[in-house]
Amino acid sequence: MDVTNLQVGMIAHLQWKSKLADFFYGVEELTLSDVPDHTSCDFGKLFYSTVLDEFSDFEEINLLERLHKEVHDDIKTLIQMPEAERRGPAGKQALEEFKKKSDSLVEIMEHLEVQVRNRAQH
Repeated sequence: MDVTNLQVGMIAHLQWKSKLADFFYGVEELTLSDVPDHTSCDFGKLFYSTVLDEFSDFEEINLLERLHKEVHDDIKTLIQMPEAERRGPAGKQALEEFKKKSDSLVEIMEHLEVQVRNRAQH
């Protein structure tokens, strides 16, 4: 099993977490066209071409798939949020919730990576 694909996913989603924070604070402009579908982003392509099959015996794989889709959906929702709402308490709360979900996604990928490495040692 190749954990490189998981690492690609971790990096990409950490970058999105930063991009979205920059967007919320007016540092970066984002539009819906900047957000690929969860099946066509770099990790999504890898996930549906190899990761899903390679890691199918890990119970977390279905949660990873669901969270990955939710993260993409959340990014789209946040980008569409009116600027006034985005800059207010509701926007800050939504951004924090997104960050937590994104962190959970990365934690699952890290957990899978550790499990794969442990299997390889035995």
